[in-house]
Amino acid sequence: MNFRSSLACTSSDIARWGLRSVLKRQGGVLPGRIAMKIDPELLSDLASLVDRSVVITGTNGKTTTSNLIADAVAASGATVVCNRAGNNMEPGVVGALLEARGGLKHTSSGKRVGVFECDELYTVRVLPKLKPTYFVLLNLFRDQLDRYGEIDHTQDVIAHALELSPTTTLVYNADDPLCASIAARVPNTSIAFGIDGATGTESDRISDSRFCSQCNAPLEYDYVQYGQLGAYHCPSCGWARPALVRRVTDVELTCDGYGFDLTFGPDANAPAVHIATRYNGLYMVYNVAAAFFAAHELGVDAAHLQPTLNAYVPAGGRMGRWDIAGRTVEANLAKNPVGFDRQIQSIKTAGGRLCAFFLNDNDADGHDVSWIYDVDFERIADTPGLVAFAGGTRAHDMQVRLKYAGIDAAIISDVAQAIGAVADEAADDTFYAVANYTAFPPLVKELDGLKDDDASSIVSHAVTRADGSAVPTDIAPVELSRPLRIVYLYPDALNLYADGGNVIALERRCAWRGIPVRVDEVHMGETLDLTDADIVMMGGGSDRDQLAVAHELLAQKDKVAAYVEDGGTLLAICGGYQLLGRSYYMGEDRIEGLGVIAAETVRGSDRLIGNVAVKTDLSPEPFVGFENHGGRTLLDAEATPLGTSVVTGTGNNGDDGFEGIIYKGVIGTYLHGPALPRTRARRLAHHPRPRAPRRCAGHSPAAAQAPRRHLRAHRSRRRHEAPPLTPHHHKGDRHLCGGFDPPRQFVSICNI
Repeated sequence: MNFRSSLACTSSDIARWGLRSVLKRQGGVLPGRIAMKIDPELLSDLASLVDRSVVITGTNGKTTTSNLIADAVAASGATVVCNRAGNNMEPGVVGALLEARGGLKHTSSGKRVGVFECDELYTVRVLPKLKPTYFVLLNLFRDQLDRYGEIDHTQDVIAHALELSPTTTLVYNADDPLCASIAARVPNTSIAFGIDGATGTESDRISDSRFCSQCNAPLEYDYVQYGQLGAYHCPSCGWARPALVRRVTDVELTCDGYGFDLTFGPDANAPAVHIATRYNGLYMVYNVAAAFFAAHELGVDAAHLQPTLNAYVPAGGRMGRWDIAGRTVEANLAKNPVGFDRQIQSIKTAGGRLCAFFLNDNDADGHDVSWIYDVDFERIADTPGLVAFAGGTRAHDMQVRLKYAGIDAAIISDVAQAIGAVADEAADDTFYAVANYTAFPPLVKELDGLKDDDASSIVSHAVTRADGSAVPTDIAPVELSRPLRIVYLYPDALNLYADGGNVIALERRCAWRGIPVRVDEVHMGETLDLTDADIVMMGGGSDRDQLAVAHELLAQKDKVAAYVEDGGTLLAICGGYQLLGRSYYMGEDRIEGLGVIAAETVRGSDRLIGNVAVKTDLSPEPFVGFENHGGRTLLDAEATPLGTSVVTGTGNNGDDGFEGIIYKGVIGTYLHGPALPRTRARRLAHHPRPRAPRRCAGHSPAAAQAPRRHLRAHRSRRRHEAPPLTPHHHKGDRHLCGGFDPPRQFVSICNI
């Protein structure tokens, strides 16, 4: 080490001593940050402290997998350094090595192993300096799109990191086509692992990408485990899931949890070991498999694996259980759609019916919470006796989402209020609490503090439970000659920002008025039929997925143009909005659009990201939403914008102050959120729809009044009051807390 690196190490030691001895804090990432301020290349020097190392990354499961690897390697007799607390950026890795360097220097050569969790975007900083022996890639899902950007960007970063560390062996989840595509493009030696065979689990409603990385055609699946994970192949070019070199076989869910075999080779007679877990989530099968396959590569004998899992205690309270006044409370972390979906599935599998969901939108969480509309809360909506609560800084958004799923949830400020509210429920019913990133540590801290409280103390915190009245029932149906037809274009490709929540909102709002509705999803490769469509919806997708849709729609653009020119109602969000124009850009390539609106989209130097409010003639109140786009949309002089942006530097291009477009029955906008749940339905519904009356006929004026009568009655008995406006809540949510006026667009469509 040179003088600078020695000074960096000493400064780190002093900072750690001060934090622990004086401030009584663990230290966290600060000592590493201080050291790197002095010597930014310190990690390269510290890398020599270990003989072998493994870096673990992926959207979900990094901390669990890293700690399991570290435990297994330690059980084999090696000395392990690991950033166990989850400080997974470069300063966290540096800090872990600095703290352990004394012990590592006194450990015999060959027995020093580094196990490091790493943030996906920091792999490009860590791998070139650390040069790990192995790199474990778990999965890639949407996560904090306002920080990470689209998954394509994350893939590029990880691939570049591997290219800068060519001696590193890639151990990757081949069931994930997004991981397999990285393995296909880098020169590194690789080891593919996955589940060999269908597990029969309920697949997710939404996946993050099911398109071929080689030719962009839709992938076909022999079976799906969850999300986009499964056995896939491309019918166009032949690309398929790579052959599994490490296999998970004979997966079985028992009353005690999942059991399975780990097979350490592609052949039927390869060595194998049986693993029994106490977890009922399939995601834990992947985490355990990744950990133990990596541990095996690091020389850990198979005899250490099951004892390691038996002794494993998740970090930071994850998957923790507490006994609170005689009731078991289980808490789990979930920070993105797939993570939340896995927790919902686990609750369903366990027969859980008491639950609370906490949603924050702090910097570490991401400020865009649109993704909750891709969480399949509907899975548990029919659970007998379900009791639900919503908490966190975006509790009202979570309450709204749950209502659309058919779940009436009470707002809580802490978990004690929820546990107290269910004190009269059977004591053997577990209470499940699921929280996102920054909501989870306070939840764990509160549960730790409640362990010694007696039943009467817990009950004193209780809030009034939701009674189900917020979700309309017993609605008189409107008599129509046919159901209202909503056509949802390419939900498998254009749903990156949960724009499908708009379809959920439209469908439920119709149902609450007794209006029969049918949602027809048009997927890639299917013929587009808009002849009797009443509303068409299209959202935004990643660059690759949007390109596939562009090619698909260009062959059928006359149908879209005819529908629009005939006054058809079309809501296009973000990428869908861009596709309606003459052209847009993907990187340096100009992509031809449908040309049905007077606009084109050019490249921007950066992305426009943040909350947006739009003043519009359609409403006395602004429309609200969240934008995240790199393109700059320019309207022709004669085009009519949806409105003007209240926030400077937002909207179509950040310069002219315009947001969106209105053309005949078309509304194009960059507003995610999703737009309809966040903006009062009657506002967007004011947009005229002249052709609709002749589409739905054969109903009576008397029947048309039924929804209005029901909603008036519903308002009269409503339980929720509109919460005060806060930075995390707006007037657009009020209608979901106690009834709302029928959208005029629906009135026009159905001639009522």
